Amino acid sequence: MPYTRLLLLTLSIALLNVLGCSSKSVVPEEVSQGAVTDKSKSTAKKLDPKANAAFQRALTSLQQGNTEEALVLFQEMASNYPTLSGSHTNIGLIHFKANNLDLAEASFQQALQIKPDNAVAYNHIGIIYRNKGRFTDAKQQYLKAIEINPDYANAHLNLGILYDLYLRKLSSAKQHYEKFQSLQTEEDKTVRKWILILKRRLKVSK
Repeated sequence: MPYTRLLLLTLSIALLNVLGCSSKSVVPEEVSQGAVTDKSKSTAKKLDPKANAAFQRALTSLQQGNTEEALVLFQEMASNYPTLSGSHTNIGLIHFKANNLDLAEASFQQALQIKPDNAVAYNHIGIIYRNKGRFTDAKQQYLKAIEINPDYANAHLNLGILYDLYLRKLSSAKQHYEKFQSLQTEEDKTVRKWILILKRRLKVSK
């Protein structure tokens, strides 16, 4: 049964809304996330007090909605502390939210050169590739993010959407929707509907 879905993208919270059944499908936006704090154990050891203070100023500006100021501060961070990936990741997230996808990808790639296990960067590059119609490449980015962090809920959801709407691999889509659901503290009602629809479609296809 044809159905319409729209996954609204927010920078800080994944808000999921279903539009019900229709004869046309609306392409969903994958889920992003808020600013990264770069507080892994390995990074925390490297952050001197000045770098940490600068990072916190930039994060505060971003969280308060002062995007332009935050971008300048993160760019200064990237210049002054080139071994920290978090500044490049957050620059990428700012460009991503502004739909400057080429600039976002460049920033995420820079973050990965510094920190190859940056799952957030891989997830967002996956979204960018999906937007460009590079579905196989997008899949590889999502899989890499999940390989790094098996409990990265947004990457599972994004991969499920890719399998469902673009690659037409329904069993795989269901698997990743269910994994996303298992990682939520409270069941997501929209994703539950998607799983039920997939179960019906899989049953019919047998």
